[in-house]
Amino acid sequence: MNEVPAVARNWWLFVVLGVICVATGIAAMVWPHITLLTLGILAGIYLLIAAVMEIIDAISGDAGGRAMSAILGVLALIAGLLCIRRPGESLLAVVIVVGVYLVAAGVLRIVRAFGSEGNRWWGFAAGAVDAIAGIVVLSWPELGLVTLAVFFAITMLFRGVFSIVIGLKLRGLRDVDPTPPQQSASFA
Repeated sequence: MNEVPAVARNWWLFVVLGVICVATGIAAMVWPHITLLTLGILAGIYLLIAAVMEIIDAISGDAGGRAMSAILGVLALIAGLLCIRRPGESLLAVVIVVGVYLVAAGVLRIVRAFGSEGNRWWGFAAGAVDAIAGIVVLSWPELGLVTLAVFFAITMLFRGVFSIVIGLKLRGLRDVDPTPPQQSASFA
């Protein structure tokens, strides 16, 4: 009896992360004048959840991507703790933390996409969006809070929908038997 891969068994984690991302994105869109403190805390919470997901992937995921998942998990953990520890210090601090995380996450996702099998373009597209979002955020640190909140919201909505789709696709994989059916021997 073959065991279902851990990532397929834990499909619901992707869906939960996606729902949290979508909710965060909607909240930032509905209330664009949200304070830096709230934006910093929301970004910190998201980054901490993303860190946990990446660290779980580094422990139980595919051997080829463990190192990248571990690096991304540590970066997300540090960025999340900084956002939560000093959410209201300055817009520049939040911009730098979020921007660096998005660039690192995007580049690592693109690298992973080239090494993966199947639908590589999903990973490449998600990585490209993250990297571009991070570059834009880092390029214009004087962005106003409302602009940053809307940009952050759009990114969270995209990431949330992507994570939900991946989670639901993984849910379908949990029931698939990875062993091919055995041929019956015929004695003719």
